Amino acid sequence: DGNVWVTDIGHHLVMKFDPDGKLLLSLGRKGDAGNTPDRFDRPTDIAIASNGEFFITDGYGNSRVLKFSRDGKLLKQWGSKGTGEGEFNLPHAIVLDAKNDRLYVGDRENDRVQVFDTDGKFLKVWSETGTPYGLFLADERLFVADGRAGWVKVLGPDGKSVGRLGEKGATPGQFQMPHMLCVDSRGDLYVAEVTNKRIQKFTPRKD
Repeated sequence: DGNVWVTDIGHHLVMKFDPDGKLLLSLGRKGDAGNTPDRFDRPTDIAIASNGEFFITDGYGNSRVLKFSRDGKLLKQWGSKGTGEGEFNLPHAIVLDAKNDRLYVGDRENDRVQVFDTDGKFLKVWSETGTPYGLFLADERLFVADGRAGWVKVLGPDGKSVGRLGEKGATPGQFQMPHMLCVDSRGDLYVAEVTNKRIQKFTPRKD
Protein backbone atom coordinates (compact mmCIF):
# COMPACT_ATOMS: atom_id res chain seq x y z
CA ASP A 1 0.00 0.00 0.00
CA GLY A 2 3.02 2.30 -0.16
CA ASN A 3 3.35 2.52 3.62
CA VAL A 4 6.64 2.74 5.49
CA TRP A 5 7.34 0.42 8.43
CA VAL A 6 9.97 1.12 11.07
CA THR A 7 11.46 -0.93 13.89
CA ASP A 8 12.76 1.38 16.63
CA ILE A 9 15.09 -0.70 18.80
CA GLY A 10 15.90 2.26 21.06
CA HIS A 11 12.26 2.77 22.07
CA HIS A 12 11.03 -0.84 21.59
CA LEU A 13 8.43 0.19 19.01
CA VAL A 14 7.13 -0.94 15.63
CA MET A 15 5.49 1.84 13.63
CA LYS A 16 3.59 2.15 10.37
CA PHE A 17 3.51 5.45 8.45
CA ASP A 18 1.73 6.51 5.28
CA PRO A 19 3.84 7.90 2.39
CA ASP A 20 3.47 11.44 3.79
CA GLY A 21 4.81 10.47 7.22
CA LYS A 22 1.49 10.26 9.09
CA LEU A 23 1.60 7.65 11.86
CA LEU A 24 -1.02 4.98 11.15
CA LEU A 25 -0.12 2.33 13.73
CA SER A 26 2.25 2.02 16.69
CA LEU A 27 2.89 -1.20 18.60
CA GLY A 28 4.83 -1.58 21.82
CA ARG A 29 5.32 0.85 24.69
CA LYS A 30 7.84 3.61 24.21
CA GLY A 31 10.92 3.07 26.36
CA ASP A 32 9.36 0.08 28.12
CA ALA A 33 10.89 -3.27 27.10
CA GLY A 34 9.05 -6.51 27.75
CA ASN A 35 8.01 -9.92 26.44
CA THR A 36 4.24 -9.60 26.65
CA PRO A 37 1.97 -9.26 23.58
CA ASP A 38 1.93 -5.46 23.93
CA ARG A 39 5.67 -5.02 24.47
CA PHE A 40 8.87 -5.69 22.52
CA ASP A 41 12.52 -5.77 23.50
CA ARG A 42 14.44 -4.18 20.61
CA PRO A 43 12.44 -5.54 17.63
CA THR A 44 14.48 -6.07 14.49
CA ASP A 45 12.45 -6.58 11.29
CA ILE A 46 9.01 -6.87 9.68
CA ALA A 47 7.46 -8.88 6.84
CA ILE A 48 4.03 -7.94 5.43
CA ALA A 49 1.62 -10.31 3.68
CA SER A 50 -0.69 -9.31 0.83
CA ASN A 51 -3.74 -9.61 3.12
CA GLY A 52 -2.24 -7.06 5.52
CA GLU A 53 -1.11 -9.52 8.18
CA PHE A 54 2.44 -8.90 9.31
CA PHE A 55 5.24 -10.67 11.15
CA ILE A 56 7.77 -9.12 13.52
CA THR A 57 11.10 -10.53 14.71
CA ASP A 58 11.58 -9.44 18.31
CA GLY A 59 15.22 -10.28 18.48
CA TYR A 60 17.75 -8.44 20.62
CA GLY A 61 16.08 -8.87 24.01
CA ASN A 62 13.55 -11.57 23.16
CA SER A 63 13.85 -14.54 20.79
CA ARG A 64 10.50 -14.78 19.07
CA VAL A 65 8.38 -14.13 15.99
CA LEU A 66 4.97 -12.49 16.35
CA LYS A 67 2.12 -12.61 13.83
CA PHE A 68 -0.41 -9.75 13.77
CA SER A 69 -3.64 -9.03 11.93
CA ARG A 70 -3.87 -6.06 9.58
CA ASP A 71 -5.13 -3.83 12.41
CA GLY A 72 -2.42 -4.87 14.87
CA LYS A 73 -4.11 -7.65 16.84
CA LEU A 74 -1.74 -10.41 17.95
CA LEU A 75 -2.65 -13.70 16.26
CA LYS A 76 0.26 -15.94 17.26
CA GLN A 77 3.83 -15.97 18.53
CA TRP A 78 6.55 -18.59 18.62
CA GLY A 79 10.18 -19.08 19.53
CA SER A 80 12.46 -18.99 22.56
CA LYS A 81 16.20 -18.65 23.22
CA GLY A 82 18.20 -21.68 22.11
CA THR A 83 19.77 -23.61 19.27
CA GLY A 84 17.08 -26.18 18.53
CA GLU A 85 14.40 -26.23 15.86
CA GLY A 86 12.12 -23.23 16.29
CA GLU A 87 14.49 -21.64 18.80
CA PHE A 88 16.50 -18.49 18.10
CA ASN A 89 19.61 -16.65 19.12
CA LEU A 90 18.83 -13.14 17.86
CA PRO A 91 16.22 -13.43 15.12
CA HIS A 92 17.41 -10.42 13.15
CA ALA A 93 15.63 -10.53 9.77
CA ILE A 94 12.45 -11.96 8.28
CA VAL A 95 11.06 -12.24 4.73
CA LEU A 96 7.86 -13.76 3.38
CA ASP A 97 7.66 -16.05 0.37
CA ALA A 98 3.96 -15.64 -0.37
CA LYS A 99 4.09 -17.94 -3.37
CA ASN A 100 5.12 -20.92 -1.24
CA ASP A 101 3.59 -19.81 2.08
CA ARG A 102 7.01 -19.69 3.72
CA LEU A 103 8.72 -17.41 6.21
CA TYR A 104 12.49 -17.17 6.26
CA VAL A 105 13.90 -16.01 9.60
CA GLY A 106 17.54 -14.94 9.89
CA ASP A 107 18.64 -16.63 13.13
CA ARG A 108 21.75 -14.47 13.28
CA GLU A 109 23.89 -15.73 16.14
CA ASN A 110 23.03 -19.36 15.30
CA ASP A 111 24.42 -18.77 11.77
CA ARG A 112 21.36 -20.08 9.96
CA VAL A 113 18.02 -19.30 8.40
CA GLN A 114 15.00 -21.15 9.75
CA VAL A 115 12.02 -21.78 7.48
CA PHE A 116 8.44 -21.80 8.79
CA ASP A 117 4.97 -21.75 7.33
CA THR A 118 2.90 -18.64 8.04
CA ASP A 119 1.31 -20.31 11.09
CA GLY A 120 4.70 -20.81 12.71
CA LYS A 121 5.18 -24.50 11.92
CA PHE A 122 8.88 -25.32 11.64
CA LEU A 123 9.82 -26.70 8.23
CA LYS A 124 13.61 -26.76 7.85
CA VAL A 125 16.97 -25.13 8.56
CA TRP A 126 19.20 -23.58 5.91
CA SER A 127 22.80 -23.74 7.07
CA GLU A 128 24.67 -22.26 4.07
CA THR A 129 23.64 -18.70 4.96
CA GLY A 130 26.63 -17.53 6.97
CA THR A 131 25.57 -15.03 9.62
CA PRO A 132 22.29 -13.53 8.37
CA TYR A 133 22.07 -9.87 9.35
CA GLY A 134 19.69 -8.98 6.51
CA LEU A 135 17.50 -10.97 4.09
CA PHE A 136 15.70 -10.16 0.86
CA LEU A 137 13.84 -12.54 -1.46
CA ALA A 138 13.86 -11.81 -5.21
CA ASP A 139 12.99 -14.20 -8.06
CA GLU A 140 13.24 -17.25 -5.78
CA ARG A 141 16.74 -16.23 -4.73
CA LEU A 142 17.41 -15.31 -1.13
CA PHE A 143 19.98 -12.54 -0.72
CA VAL A 144 21.78 -12.65 2.64
CA ALA A 145 23.84 -9.82 4.14
CA ASP A 146 26.49 -11.70 6.12
CA GLY A 147 27.67 -9.03 8.52
CA ARG A 148 30.35 -11.17 10.09
CA ALA A 149 32.03 -12.38 6.88
CA GLY A 150 31.56 -9.04 5.10
CA TRP A 151 29.86 -10.19 1.94
CA VAL A 152 26.47 -10.92 0.37
CA LYS A 153 25.50 -14.54 -0.25
CA VAL A 154 22.85 -15.67 -2.72
CA LEU A 155 20.87 -18.84 -2.07
CA GLY A 156 18.67 -20.80 -4.44
CA PRO A 157 15.13 -22.05 -3.63
CA ASP A 158 16.62 -25.14 -1.96
CA GLY A 159 18.72 -23.06 0.42
CA LYS A 160 21.99 -23.94 -1.29
CA SER A 161 24.54 -21.25 -2.07
CA VAL A 162 24.67 -20.17 -5.71
CA GLY A 163 27.26 -17.44 -5.25
CA ARG A 164 28.37 -14.40 -3.30
CA LEU A 165 29.81 -10.94 -3.85
CA GLY A 166 32.12 -8.65 -1.93
CA GLU A 167 34.73 -9.05 0.78
CA LYS A 168 35.79 -7.14 3.88
CA GLY A 169 37.09 -3.66 3.16
CA ALA A 170 36.19 -0.03 2.54
CA THR A 171 36.67 0.34 -1.20
CA PRO A 172 33.76 0.15 -3.69
CA GLY A 173 32.47 -3.42 -3.85
CA GLN A 174 33.78 -4.27 -0.39
CA PHE A 175 31.79 -4.32 2.85
CA GLN A 176 32.19 -3.66 6.54
CA MET A 177 29.28 -5.18 8.43
CA PRO A 178 26.62 -5.25 5.70
CA HIS A 179 23.46 -5.03 7.77
CA MET A 180 20.44 -4.87 5.45
CA LEU A 181 19.77 -5.13 1.73
CA CYS A 182 17.06 -5.08 -0.92
CA VAL A 183 16.54 -5.68 -4.63
CA ASP A 184 14.41 -3.36 -6.78
CA SER A 185 12.15 -4.14 -9.75
CA ARG A 186 15.09 -3.83 -12.18
CA GLY A 187 17.18 -6.33 -10.27
CA ASP A 188 19.53 -3.73 -8.79
CA LEU A 189 20.87 -4.60 -5.36
CA TYR A 190 21.26 -2.07 -2.53
CA VAL A 191 23.37 -2.92 0.53
CA ALA A 192 23.50 -0.81 3.71
CA GLU A 193 26.68 -1.06 5.77
CA VAL A 194 27.05 -0.16 9.44
CA THR A 195 30.80 0.33 9.78
CA ASN A 196 31.35 2.06 6.43
CA LYS A 197 28.20 4.15 6.99
CA ARG A 198 27.04 3.98 3.39
CA ILE A 199 24.74 2.32 0.88
CA GLN A 200 26.16 0.67 -2.23
CA LYS A 201 24.20 -0.11 -5.38
CA PHE A 202 25.01 -3.04 -7.67
CA THR A 203 23.52 -3.70 -11.10
CA PRO A 204 23.03 -7.21 -12.56
CA ARG A 205 25.68 -8.47 -14.94
CA LYS A 206 24.42 -9.31 -18.41
CA ASP A 207 25.88 -12.82 -18.16
